[in-house]
Amino acid sequence: MDRRATLRTLTLACMLPTLGTSLHAQQKSASGHLLNWTNSIVVEADSLMNGKHKLPAHSFMVWEADPGTAVSALRSVHEAQGARFSGSSPLRGLVTVQGMGDAPVLLLATAANDKKNGGARMQVAFAANDSTAVPGGGEAAHAMAVQVNRAIVQQQIDAQQKIVDKAQGKLVGAQKDQAKAQEKAGKAAEDLEKAKKEKSKLVDKQAQLQKEELRLKERYNTSKEAKDLEKLNKVQGRLVKLQADLAKQIKKEADAQESANKRQKAIPGTQEAQQEHQVTKEQAVSELEALKRKLEAVR
Repeated sequence: MDRRATLRTLTLACMLPTLGTSLHAQQKSASGHLLNWTNSIVVEADSLMNGKHKLPAHSFMVWEADPGTAVSALRSVHEAQGARFSGSSPLRGLVTVQGMGDAPVLLLATAANDKKNGGARMQVAFAANDSTAVPGGGEAAHAMAVQVNRAIVQQQIDAQQKIVDKAQGKLVGAQKDQAKAQEKAGKAAEDLEKAKKEKSKLVDKQAQLQKEELRLKERYNTSKEAKDLEKLNKVQGRLVKLQADLAKQIKKEADAQESANKRQKAIPGTQEAQQEHQVTKEQAVSELEALKRKLEAVR
């Protein structure tokens, strides 16, 4: 192996751990939910204790759920169809089960932690009464397992939708802040331009009065008449007042310049915030779409 090939091999070896970590991180949403469905719905024969009665049952995994969440998902699926439940160990309810006739059957269900597989293992039994199980039910249990697992993923989608909505709200707020910053900067620039124009007018007027003052001084120095002195004094009075106004206008222009600088400096920060919220929203939407695809993959 030549030196360049050796370097390529070493570089690839260094990149692989990082790449693996990146790919693994991409499999979960920011809220910690898996973005891909890689599980299989498998129903196994089991048994369930209903008081002192041991009934044949079926068990299956409810992925990414603790026992309480799994049972709540089961309830929500059937309560949407009008079923009512009672008890907790096992949960009891009269439900209509597809493939088991039109008459409601007694559904008994329990769930326990299965940390090894990353979820809860649920047991369900279909019974005619507390002590008598209804024969079969494997296909119905499989359909129920799909429904419950889909309900869990739907909860993840609902939670992710809230994240998307929140991100959208922050983005809209950032866009408004950016628009306000632009508006304020524009107004400050207009105020500065107005202050400059007013100062320019006063400077021009001062130059005119100074010329007038010089002319009247020369005239009075020649005539020494009281009326010429009076005119000179009036022009000098106007000049003093004008210079005071000019000083105020210079201060006003300086303040306008400071405000314009401040408003202009605020714009990049609002643009950066807007871009950050845009990226956050796009990421949240991407994760939401991935969870929707995950839901469709639950079979």
